[in-house]
Amino acid sequence: METQVKNENTQIARFDPQIIRPQVVKHMEDMMAKKYVNLPENYKESIFYAVEKLSTLEEIEKVPSNYIAKALVSMMNSNLDFRKNHCYFFVQNDKNTGKSLRFGWQYQGLISVARSTCGVTDVMPVLVFENDEFSCHYEFGELIIDEHKPTFEGKIIGGYCIVKFQDGSRSAKYYPHAELEKRRNKSKAKSGIFWAWEREMYEKTLINATLKRIIETSSETDAEGLYDEPETTQPRQTIDAEAEIINQDEPEDVPENVGQKKFNL
Repeated sequence: METQVKNENTQIARFDPQIIRPQVVKHMEDMMAKKYVNLPENYKESIFYAVEKLSTLEEIEKVPSNYIAKALVSMMNSNLDFRKNHCYFFVQNDKNTGKSLRFGWQYQGLISVARSTCGVTDVMPVLVFENDEFSCHYEFGELIIDEHKPTFEGKIIGGYCIVKFQDGSRSAKYYPHAELEKRRNKSKAKSGIFWAWEREMYEKTLINATLKRIIETSSETDAEGLYDEPETTQPRQTIDAEAEIINQDEPEDVPENVGQKKFNL
């Protein structure tokens, strides 16, 4: 397999960024020369940083360099920047090559793309508790909130997310508790310390799910890997908690506010 380097003592394949990097660059430039892809001006800088970080992934040495190149191209086509923690990479089983490289969207990536390509300016997640006075209805497919008097008491029964766009329009999406739990159950640590602050995590889940749908339906965004999650191999080290997407659990500061939050993008 290309890109493998043997340690003379152990005879185990080793991932060497200095060897892999020029191979990845060549694959990407070949694709660009054949007009298969368009690369940003700073693509070499992005490759340098990304390949260095890939060395932290288990079994990355089993991924051919051309598949690494394809994953990086897909990332760039999705308007993501790995240097800004817009995404993370993981190694996945592949029936053709044995192993392939995939990427998943980080929280920062969702916000960046929603702002730059979808015209999103603000997003407000709101949880609905069982003691709240809440009613809503749909009008021509649009969710209309009739009334919501929050109490912040009792169990969480659902939540909605209001998104504001540059043209002044607004959109709302409601998620029942069962849907929030479904997303929680996909988490790596669904009952761990991250979920000790359940309300914060549900709010982030609302934002995550809502922005994904907006990005997915945007004609200007590739959105590949938007719903990808690791199936087999996990990273050797934890990615920055500030950049984690919703269904990857990492500790963060204890929330101070208990009121509704407005996120200015």
